[in-house]
Amino acid sequence: MRTFMLRKSMLYGCSGALLGAVYAFLAVYVFNPAVGGSLEKVHLLLAPFMLGTLAYLLGRHAEVLERAKRRFSDLTHQAITERHWEVGFEDDYIPTCWEVKKCEKSDCPVYGRRHLRCWLVAGTFCRGEVQGHFAQKLGSCSKCEIYQTAMAHDPVAEIGENFNNLMWVLREKEDMLSNAHHELKGQYSELEQLHKIAKEMADTDGLTGLRNHGHFQRHLKKEIDRASRYGRILSLVMIDLDNFKLVNDQFGHQKGDTVLHQVGQLLSAGIRDIDYAARYGGEEFAIIMPEVSGAEAVEAADRLRRQIEGLYKQVDLPEYQTAASFGVADSPACATDAGSLIAAADGALLFAKRQGRNRVAYFRDLSTTELNNDDLDKLNNRLGGAGFKTIQVLAAAVDARDDYPEKTRQQLSRFAAAMAGKLDFKQDQVEALDLAIRLHDIGKIGVPSKVLKKKEKLLPEELALLRRHPQMGKQILQEAAQIRDLVAAVLYHHERWDGKGYPDGLSGAQIPLMARMVGIIDAYRAMRSDRPYRKAALTEEEAIAELRKGSGGQFDPSLVEIFIQSIREEAGKNLRRAI
Repeated sequence: MRTFMLRKSMLYGCSGALLGAVYAFLAVYVFNPAVGGSLEKVHLLLAPFMLGTLAYLLGRHAEVLERAKRRFSDLTHQAITERHWEVGFEDDYIPTCWEVKKCEKSDCPVYGRRHLRCWLVAGTFCRGEVQGHFAQKLGSCSKCEIYQTAMAHDPVAEIGENFNNLMWVLREKEDMLSNAHHELKGQYSELEQLHKIAKEMADTDGLTGLRNHGHFQRHLKKEIDRASRYGRILSLVMIDLDNFKLVNDQFGHQKGDTVLHQVGQLLSAGIRDIDYAARYGGEEFAIIMPEVSGAEAVEAADRLRRQIEGLYKQVDLPEYQTAASFGVADSPACATDAGSLIAAADGALLFAKRQGRNRVAYFRDLSTTELNNDDLDKLNNRLGGAGFKTIQVLAAAVDARDDYPEKTRQQLSRFAAAMAGKLDFKQDQVEALDLAIRLHDIGKIGVPSKVLKKKEKLLPEELALLRRHPQMGKQILQEAAQIRDLVAAVLYHHERWDGKGYPDGLSGAQIPLMARMVGIIDAYRAMRSDRPYRKAALTEEEAIAELRKGSGGQFDPSLVEIFIQSIREEAGKNLRRAI
């Protein structure tokens, strides 16, 4: 504790006593009327001396007050700026309660301390034995005899003791605030931990211990954004337990829960640290694999498939009762956004089921899969909201099944662009036409390969199935929000100018312009390609002749000539490049 020793009281007392003694001596022995003196002379003679002494004493008092003021200012500044509440005035000549009352309570905070007064502890310790006697019963510290002794000792001492009292209270409040702060900090840490646990529980599937569907959706979007930002690859694996309903029906739901729990544990242990596994819902699971291509994900998925296949022993089920189908899709090869990637992986899962279950399918391998009508409806549902990239992969798979090479498709896109230029198409119309060329036969995904590649004449039921592909294509494209404007071109590209086409028998200008253009381009592509029903592809001139033969019947005459002109111009460019 900072000290400020006050000795001015002794100075005042000694000076006053000395002045009084001088005055008494002169009055009695020098200026006593009995010896010829007078009281007036005493006053006249002593006045200068007394005034000088008084001036000296006042000057010393002012000096003491000035020092006290500076000390108060310094202590207050230190207390405020450094939050140091232990500062205070001290005077060893001011008694304390334990000395006066001969108190022996050594555990009292005042006991043994010279400059901590009983009134500063507000009577909380003695409870009536000491402070209670002086303050609580008297009702005020000012009535305490020890307080009165201290305050009577010196006016500055009274200010100092009140300052000490204030510092004590501030320190006590500071301690209380500090304790409250630590307590609140502890409670906040506890609440933070509870919040973390609650959030963890909210994001975790209680049965499998994996992340749940909501957390998966957020995490996949974050991973897709990161992969897109840094140009990285990313694979998604969708898993569905095969015939899981039979496990529940034959062995009970508790057994089914055991299977789900064990699959969750198996997936957690069977993936890399940077991979992510979640329970997608029901008996479906999902795995996100950053920095992994589709081919690598297929290998990893097949390894997990074999492990699930052997899980029947661990869960006490008959052999082949634990199996799963896997669908794999990767970004950016199959999709460029989270919704489309889920749609692609879910579509691949459908292919795996269609191929016989307990296997892994990759979305880009669609050309090896044949879907029936029910499967097509399921595929339409799974492609809800899928982007163009995902739909384009489907279209490429159809072209692969239909034996159309990519080189041919690119050439037709150039012809279409040339036609669009002659018709003053805007840029967005040119792009839409190119998409329509790519996607117009996407409905053939629902047509078996044996029908598409049949060399003999199609049976009536096979022809009816083939003629359904425009409606099938419409269904698929309607689920893809980004390309709904192409539905008309896809739906009506097999209509005829003379009204004898399908599906609605439209004629002439009733057929949307883009559908008429796609119909011509599609016919030319078919004639220029090897087909099962024809020995060899037609030459360019033979194909042009066939188009003109169909002009006015199957095709829009003006568009036929524009298309032929585009072919001629392309041939001229090729010839000039060759020269």
